[in-house]
Amino acid sequence: MGRIIRLELDNFKSYKGHQVIGPFHNFSCVIGPNGAGKSNLMDAISFVLGVNSMQLRSQNLKDFIYRGGAMHDDQEAEGLSQRETRRKAHVKIVYQEDGGREIHFLRSVNSRGQSEYKINDKVVLWTAYNAALEKENILIRARNFLVFQGDVEHVASQSPKDLTLLIEHISGSLEYKGDYDKLKIEQDRAIENSAFSFNKKRGINSEIKQYQEQKAEAERYEQLGDDMKEQIVRFLLWKLFHVEKKIDDCETEAEEKRVEINTAYSDQSSVDEDFKTARKQLAVLHRERIKKELSIKTSEKDLQHYRLNGISLDEKIAHLTKKVQQTTENHARVAKDFEHQNTIVNGLEDDLTRLNAVLQECNVKLQESVSKSGPVLDASQIEEYNARKQQVSNQAVYEKHQLSNLQRQFKSNQEMTLRMEEKLTELRDRQTHLGDDEQVLIQYGHDVEVQISNTTKDLEVRKMELEALRNEQSQILEKEQDLNDKLQETLHRLMQARIDKNESEKETRFKECLQNLKQIYPGFHGRLADLCKPTQRKYDLAISIVLGRNIDAVVVDNEKTAMDCIQYMRDQRAGHATFIPIDTIVAPVVEDRFRTFAKGAKLAVDVLEYEDQYERALMYACGNALVCDTLAIAKHICYERNQEVKAVTLDGTVIHKNGLITGGEGVSAAKQWEERELEGLKQTRDNLLAQLNELSKKKRRGSAEENARAECEALETKLNFLHDELKGTQNKLSGIRDELTHLNNHIATEDIPYQQAKDELQRQHQTIAELEDHIIRIEDEVFSDFCSRIQVANIREYESSQVRGAQELREKQLNLTTQRSKVENQLLFERQQLEELQQRFSRLEQTLAADASEIESKNLEKDEYLGKLQKIQDNMTRVENQVSELKAKEEAQEKLVEEQRKSLSQKGQEVDKMMKVVTDMETAIEKLHAERMSIFRKCKLEEINIPLNQGSMEDVPMDDSENNSEAMDLDEPSQISTQMSVLSSNWSIAVDYSALSRNLKDNDDSSIEEEFQTTIRDLSEQLDKMAPNLKAVDRLEGVENRLKDTEDQFEKARKAAKRAKEKFNTVKQKRYNLFMDAYNHISEKIDQVYKDLTKSANHPLGGTAYLSLEDNEEPYLEGIRYHAMPPMKRFRDMEQLSGGEKTMAALALLFAIHSYHPSPFFVLDEVDAALDNANVSKIATYIREHSNDKFQFIVISLKSMLYQKAESLVGIYRDQEINSSRVLTLSLDQYED
Repeated sequence: MGRIIRLELDNFKSYKGHQVIGPFHNFSCVIGPNGAGKSNLMDAISFVLGVNSMQLRSQNLKDFIYRGGAMHDDQEAEGLSQRETRRKAHVKIVYQEDGGREIHFLRSVNSRGQSEYKINDKVVLWTAYNAALEKENILIRARNFLVFQGDVEHVASQSPKDLTLLIEHISGSLEYKGDYDKLKIEQDRAIENSAFSFNKKRGINSEIKQYQEQKAEAERYEQLGDDMKEQIVRFLLWKLFHVEKKIDDCETEAEEKRVEINTAYSDQSSVDEDFKTARKQLAVLHRERIKKELSIKTSEKDLQHYRLNGISLDEKIAHLTKKVQQTTENHARVAKDFEHQNTIVNGLEDDLTRLNAVLQECNVKLQESVSKSGPVLDASQIEEYNARKQQVSNQAVYEKHQLSNLQRQFKSNQEMTLRMEEKLTELRDRQTHLGDDEQVLIQYGHDVEVQISNTTKDLEVRKMELEALRNEQSQILEKEQDLNDKLQETLHRLMQARIDKNESEKETRFKECLQNLKQIYPGFHGRLADLCKPTQRKYDLAISIVLGRNIDAVVVDNEKTAMDCIQYMRDQRAGHATFIPIDTIVAPVVEDRFRTFAKGAKLAVDVLEYEDQYERALMYACGNALVCDTLAIAKHICYERNQEVKAVTLDGTVIHKNGLITGGEGVSAAKQWEERELEGLKQTRDNLLAQLNELSKKKRRGSAEENARAECEALETKLNFLHDELKGTQNKLSGIRDELTHLNNHIATEDIPYQQAKDELQRQHQTIAELEDHIIRIEDEVFSDFCSRIQVANIREYESSQVRGAQELREKQLNLTTQRSKVENQLLFERQQLEELQQRFSRLEQTLAADASEIESKNLEKDEYLGKLQKIQDNMTRVENQVSELKAKEEAQEKLVEEQRKSLSQKGQEVDKMMKVVTDMETAIEKLHAERMSIFRKCKLEEINIPLNQGSMEDVPMDDSENNSEAMDLDEPSQISTQMSVLSSNWSIAVDYSALSRNLKDNDDSSIEEEFQTTIRDLSEQLDKMAPNLKAVDRLEGVENRLKDTEDQFEKARKAAKRAKEKFNTVKQKRYNLFMDAYNHISEKIDQVYKDLTKSANHPLGGTAYLSLEDNEEPYLEGIRYHAMPPMKRFRDMEQLSGGEKTMAALALLFAIHSYHPSPFFVLDEVDAALDNANVSKIATYIREHSNDKFQFIVISLKSMLYQKAESLVGIYRDQEINSSRVLTLSLDQYED
């Protein structure tokens, strides 16, 4: 081990300027009066070794810079202090290794408190600085080589827990404390979860037994219920059979009457179809023209939008391209750095493996050397041996020098050749292994490709089948859901609006007339009340009063249409109506000032919703009338602000322009919108029910879609797995091939220097053997008679059995240990660098992939945009040509519609008279249908399954309106006859009456009905007396599933607890091993060290000291008790010892701790302050005995009993003239003890 040669201080604390302290011997004492700066020397050693400033009696590093002290002159002090605060300070320690090489460790600090480290005048980071110190076994974190002033008293008075913590720091087991605590919590939690799952499983088993008993009772109840259902079915079959029999008889008679009106209806239908076709063609032409014109405007907007997007897209693509280029350059650079760093890490790992093997071999040889024994020489023989040894050295001085150089070179070359040979062997083994892996992966990849091909074909077939099923079901379900939502909303609104309101015959005829007019004349728009709607229901009454007599006025395009409508109403004698022609009506100008004239007042036209084409008609009807929230607001406008305007309040009160007030009008008129809404709701409801009934027939049953979907999902999962497997196999194969190529090149490159190294090693070995033979001949000649006397074959046999062999092996062991520590630290650092490069490489790859994907997406988007742009331009040209053609066709179609309208009016009057004859006959048939339908609805509602030959109970409608939903179109009266025919002759459900006996079919007496009802009533009473748990079967299955899940949870929890325990025990054992290694070493050393410190002439055996653990299983959790018994004293606790005894015990502990990982030197600061002369003498003797070339002591002391036994003295004194500490050194080797 090395030693401290000297210290160089520059402006450090009380040491002004540059001062050199040393040289230091094996045992050096630092002496001087109090306040001279002795402890500052201790701080200097600690500072240069990297100890934290908080442990060196300073708050920050700036405090270490020399600042001067009290000056004789205040002005001089002020000027000097100002200059010196800007200076720097540093401490250099000159450290000499065993081989004689010096290492200069320097640490400096500037006035900003910044610290800098240097090794041999080269600036390095703290990690490298610390690594260099650790290489010399100077462990800063353990700090077991520094004993500061007061540390001895602290050690002597510390608690067992503190001693445990100290040994944890020394041993390194404290590093595992965080993992230990975390894994212990996880282990406890996992054990708790396992116990909870077990208890839950036991409870579910008990629950299953209870449900099994309930299941048996439920099965008995269901059997009795089935018997009652069977009786009910037979009873309903009997009733249905006789009802249908009566229906068949009645329909035969009614059918004969219907035939008579079919001819007339066919003629009317033919004319109607021609009229409708012509009208539809006209509407289609009109809509198509409008649609084309709107399409042109939309295309113009789209064209402008796409052009703006194109500019933005080009800018984004340019930016992304530049970004990808920069990322690619960074990616290539990082990949190169990563490969280089990986090579460094692999080399260091190989070096570490080799060093461990050589060190193990050296340990074995050392043990074998110690066990050997040889002859023992007396004093005269030893003197003769030394003289003859000197004679040999003189005769072979040149050969020995040359041999020493060659042996060092041979050793270095041998280690290098060994590493090269091991590396080549490892590369060739790796080459063989990779070749085998390559063949296996090629065959496996082929097999996976075959599976992918077959699976892809199967998946395509199943997807086509699934798509067909999905399209069919999706269309039905979507339409059914939409219709159900609309029906629910319609029924709710009908319920609120009191749909049972009766309409008068006059109102019905007037509505039918308006409907016919709308169908005949395209320019007919409808009643004003139907064309607008108040924005809120609270305005209904006020708006109806504002509109007044115009509420039922009819809006048409022009006066011609109005005259035609009036003539039609006269011909049909349908009453009278007011017509408002939009093109000629004169509407008053609405004054905008009334829109914000008063809060709570709005123009009537502003609270109405209407289409723009009806604006003139509404402005004509409403004028400047105002709708006011309250009467007070209306009075304020009309009376206080003197506005001649009609004001209507929400409750119906009116203030006319002349100032008169009227109220209570228009209540019935306000219901116009409600009546219109009811009419629309009824028609909507009937249409929705008819569509739902039709959809229910088309719905398919079964699980074909679910099976197809499950098969597709299974095939897709399998295909994804196969693709991932193939991709992984290909990646592995590519990696193996790349690695094989690299290995072949590497082997060829490494083999050449290996052969050259072997040849050089052989040459050196031969030269060494020749030199050794020459030296052996000289030794044999000089020691021939001496060896005969001591009875050994030659002098080398004696030397190998005694000193030289063991000494060489120890030196070799020390060198190997030092090398291994250096390689381990370097490997840790290089691995951290490699991991950082890997993370950076991954981030760059992700960024590069994301940017490339985005560029590709933007380019596709640009191509799509250019295509759409051209498509829009072509489409605009084509649509403009189509608009011109449509205008000409529309004019010709209008003339054709007018001619067919007159013909249809005549046919309609003839058909109405004939339909009245059939109505009475169909009424009777409808009553029988109602009875039959009532039975079916009862079966559907009560879920009674009667046997059917055709259809299902899903076909049964639950509302009467479903039977005549198409009969509400009053301008086609002949459709009523057709609908009734469907109900009578085309049953959607056919009942299977084979279960009825002949007697029941022939007899419809009421006594049979009473017999059925009695039997059903008795069975019902029996069922009512039972109260089974009908859900027991379902719940039993659920509980069994829960049991299975709970068992799975319990198994998972048990395995998790086992894994947590294994992880915890691993960390626990590591922490235990590190701690006990240190403890066992210290425990073995403490007693001998204490004996050496306390033994004397009166007490040659010294005292006794030992350590004891409070917890043997996990010692780091509890304290360590330190017991010391001074010579000739009985056992007492540490607290009961005297100050000097405590100090001696504490020093013994410190020396024992230091021996665990001994540093090359030990620095102590006034550890003898509390000791008497006898104990000081013992410490001095101990230090003198143990100080040597391998172990250096530097002691700061004020006791002459201690420093007079030192090999050298360093005197510290205060130079008052310059206000600085100064140093004197003195070697005591020249003086006798």
